[in-house]
Amino acid sequence: MSEYKAAPRTVVEACFDPQGTASLDYVYDVAAAAGLSDQPVRLAIRRLEAAGVLRQEGRGRKGRLLLTDAGRLRADTDVRFIALAYAQDAGLAPWDGLWRLYTFSVPEQRRPERDALRTALTRLGAVALAPGAYVSPHDLLEELVGETSETTVGSYLIAAEATRLTGPGFTDAVSIAERLWPAAETIEAYQPLTAALDDESLGTDGSSVELVATALSLAEAFSQAMEDDPLLPPELRPAPWPPSQLRHEFQERWTAIRRQAPDLSLFRAYDIPEEPSAWADPLGRLRSRMRTAARWGAGVSGAG
Repeated sequence: MSEYKAAPRTVVEACFDPQGTASLDYVYDVAAAAGLSDQPVRLAIRRLEAAGVLRQEGRGRKGRLLLTDAGRLRADTDVRFIALAYAQDAGLAPWDGLWRLYTFSVPEQRRPERDALRTALTRLGAVALAPGAYVSPHDLLEELVGETSETTVGSYLIAAEATRLTGPGFTDAVSIAERLWPAAETIEAYQPLTAALDDESLGTDGSSVELVATALSLAEAFSQAMEDDPLLPPELRPAPWPPSQLRHEFQERWTAIRRQAPDLSLFRAYDIPEEPSAWADPLGRLRSRMRTAARWGAGVSGAG
């Protein structure tokens, strides 16, 4: 049996259904199955509530958790980027050759909005060229509105598109990508997922408790890798690209868990369609479709 213990926050996040609701009774049951006591889970809930991600209704096991608007927006962004990653892996999201430039100058008295823009751009994989100036191969405007606000983006952000960037070491698009988003750093971010996939103590054919531990371990490592992956277009990365292969291996393990325990419905956004055609037009139709999903799925067995 695995000695892995999920972070309390991972357990809480895993238990939301597609409507953004989680029964506290169910949350504590999943935590127990993962080897956690109630106390650290309660602390994680309080911290997420203080961060504005969720709110609690009722007390004790009869209560429930609900995602706030901010929590839903963040979950939607995560879901769309998971869709983009698998669309890229399937060759269905070719790069249009455009670099997106984002710059802003926010007055000191509006520092929270300035910090929010900087944090959002970094989280979405853009990299700073100079103070207040960022670049990405992706159109991030919709995500930036979700991460900050329409008012902040409309008041302070200037966006432009360019087909060519010049600068020290910028000889071509691939060299630009390597200089600004080093491949080694992204590959390193996937090491926890590599370890989780190689962990022979994590199985897909054991008891329900072991399956919970396996699912949470894989999901936590996958989530960590995706947080640190700027998801550059494949045209800007060497081939073969190790993170793409690891995502494929994760999908195989995740699918095996689903087949072994169909009622184990944690992190529904990680259920990847087996047919590559399902990821066609990831930045159009798929983004619209995936918006309705939450990052977090229902529960082990009939979450409320």
